[in-house]
Amino acid sequence: MNNDNGLIVIGTRVNTPKGRMFYLGAYRDIPQKVDPKDMLLLGRENAIYSYGEHPYIWDGISAMLRKYHVDKRMNISATDSIHFKSLVNSESFGSLAFISEEEAYAFFLADGKIIQFNPSTMRVTASLNVQPLPKGKATEVNTNTYYSFVTDDHTVLLPIGTNPNSFAKFPTNAQVAVFNYKGKTIQYTSDSRMSLGYNNFAVDILNGDLYYRPSKYIARAQDYSPVVDSPPTGGLLKVQKDGNFDTDFFVDLQKVLDAHRIVSVIYIKGKDVLVQYIEKGWRVPEDPGAWFNCPTKVAVVDLHKMTYKDQPLLDKYGTIYPVGEVDGKQYFSNFGAKDGTYHFLEQDDGQIFKTRIETLGGSGIYIARIR
Repeated sequence: MNNDNGLIVIGTRVNTPKGRMFYLGAYRDIPQKVDPKDMLLLGRENAIYSYGEHPYIWDGISAMLRKYHVDKRMNISATDSIHFKSLVNSESFGSLAFISEEEAYAFFLADGKIIQFNPSTMRVTASLNVQPLPKGKATEVNTNTYYSFVTDDHTVLLPIGTNPNSFAKFPTNAQVAVFNYKGKTIQYTSDSRMSLGYNNFAVDILNGDLYYRPSKYIARAQDYSPVVDSPPTGGLLKVQKDGNFDTDFFVDLQKVLDAHRIVSVIYIKGKDVLVQYIEKGWRVPEDPGAWFNCPTKVAVVDLHKMTYKDQPLLDKYGTIYPVGEVDGKQYFSNFGAKDGTYHFLEQDDGQIFKTRIETLGGSGIYIARIR
């Protein structure tokens, strides 16, 4: 508690008998531990954001976006809200993008809707009808967005992903939604060198370059799919700030690692890419529900030499994923650890990760400094 003027917000999720619950806590500095018992209960279907000095929480149950305030005693309280139920189908929600204190957007691209609102007043300022998300060749494929990236030239990028309802019908093109908030137009870019990936970019922590990364959901679908001519599901594409794919960059990580499947690209630092993968020879279970229990390994791939080096010290954490940035440091969380513990991990210059926060009873999903 050495920063009296500082304020960190942290989000966690906990599996309970009533379903998965989300919590939000506020701290003067990076804490050693976070416990849901000391945090604000948000509910069962939430997405956590922050902009300026305020957290913003999307509640999928009530189709409401709530703005919160944190006082000097670290108490969190809702100050205002926007009700979306009369405006859109709340089930198609797919991220917020904050442009300024007066301009922000809520994306409902599965229904072809974008809602513009003022974060200061929490009032809707425009409702835009746009081209809906491409759903592939079959309507059974429900593509989605979940994260947004504001880039140069009035552009918001939203990587497109899916968790296929039918393993035989996952899309075989990488896709990104590109929204121009000055012209209020949207377009969809695609690349046939890779199957549909994850709905979150990997960001190079050295220069901010964006990479479209593979998805464990598509990797699982490929293991049970009769489709034999799909492009790689374990690829890596670079995305330019205008939303177009870099035609000079593509890496098939599955081929480099000689892996059965690529589960995730965790982070990128220059030429080094931290990758979680399934080793070749793993026997695919008959039950698709058991697929996510597969044993995985973590390795650093050198994009210049196209070689890799396993990182056995990271295998114990299970699945590792990014959750935010504080004071220029990238933070990651984990679930599925062999010892059942959850952590917030900080990317460090001298080592790949160091444990910074222990989470008691739930896995981390968000961290940010708001003042």
